[in-house]
Amino acid sequence: MGADPVRRLTGRRAATGGVREILADRPVRVVIFTVFVVMVGFGIIVPVLPLFARSFGVGYGAAGIMVSAFSFSRLAADFAAGVIVDRRGERKSAAGGLVFVALFAFATSRAPNFPVAVALWGIGGAGSAIVFAALYSYMLKVVPKHRMARTLGIFYGAFNVGVVAGSPLGGVIAHRFGLASPLFVYAVLLVIAAVMFMRLVPDPAGRAPDESATPSAILGTRATIARLLHTPGFITTIVANLAYLWAIAAVYDTLVPLFGRDVLGMSTLGIGGVFAVALATEFFVLYPAGAVADHRGRKTVMVPALAALAIMTVAIGWAPTPMVFVGLMALLGITSGAAGLPPAAMLSDVVPESSTGTAVGVFRFCGDLGMTLGPLVAGFAANAVGFKGAFALVAIPSVVALALVAGTRETLRSNESTEGTASPRD
Repeated sequence: MGADPVRRLTGRRAATGGVREILADRPVRVVIFTVFVVMVGFGIIVPVLPLFARSFGVGYGAAGIMVSAFSFSRLAADFAAGVIVDRRGERKSAAGGLVFVALFAFATSRAPNFPVAVALWGIGGAGSAIVFAALYSYMLKVVPKHRMARTLGIFYGAFNVGVVAGSPLGGVIAHRFGLASPLFVYAVLLVIAAVMFMRLVPDPAGRAPDESATPSAILGTRATIARLLHTPGFITTIVANLAYLWAIAAVYDTLVPLFGRDVLGMSTLGIGGVFAVALATEFFVLYPAGAVADHRGRKTVMVPALAALAIMTVAIGWAPTPMVFVGLMALLGITSGAAGLPPAAMLSDVVPESSTGTAVGVFRFCGDLGMTLGPLVAGFAANAVGFKGAFALVAIPSVVALALVAGTRETLRSNESTEGTASPRD
């Protein structure tokens, strides 16, 4: 995620700035607030979406397909989304993408049958690809790389606070108005976020949309991708991102709601509360993990976090009671929070400035691949081998990523070199 920032802070104070200094940057502050609104809406539907799928009378595997459809569409649109953002700019792209997702979320809530619901929900994922491309592109243009992990801690924290606030609401809304109602509320909040983004977020200083940009200019060539794949640390970075988002989609978005209801007999209200607990603990670890990753190294955070993520994923499948389930989910929140930050920060360490656009496209593609495949594997595994086996199976990518990270050199540069080039430390 390396790019020349519009406003590069220099000196020791810049390298050690805290939350207040990061949030003093108005564009970053406004983007983070907009993200919060979006994720409140997403939090409302997360605990309910697999149950909404099941309301059509389908099995666990089909419920996994419903969750994956959104990610699959986003995966297919990732590279095209980058082209759109470079041609139209972050503000217009993000706002348009939010409205697009809102329209299809509302349409999904009115779907007459399961195939139509899956199709509509899946199409909405293309809009999400544009939104995320715009958000990350904007952050790349305004955030200095030497405080990227801490800024991402706050950025991801806005995600989690929004989901924490939305998850209990999702349970209440579904309980009172039916399983389709959270999708309608989500659509309304997305429209609100689109208006906020257009009105309150300025264009990055000195960066105009490139109306003449072509896909070949933006995506790069096969040779560029080949060079990236031979860049020390790059494969580790994209595999770690894939493993992290696989775990989020397979565990949080798929297995946890189904396990909570069908094995432990929890209500939608209880499942929403479980999500709130897990995401609250994740939120509290985000900034400290970012600070350690910025000052002590990415591996210092990633190695124990990935190991704990694999262990906790397996352990959740053995929860005998709702209370134990809640406790294990709280621990999972800590591990997922620590595991999610370093890959993006590591990307900013290892990617040459000339290949940033292509690198971010590959990075996001791998993350979305994990989000697409994770729910599919989780849903079909729950049918085939039960929940204990399913939780164990979806922990495998975390183990693979752990092995790669352990064998990769630290990519964080010294304080003296944070002002320099983006080459990794030898």
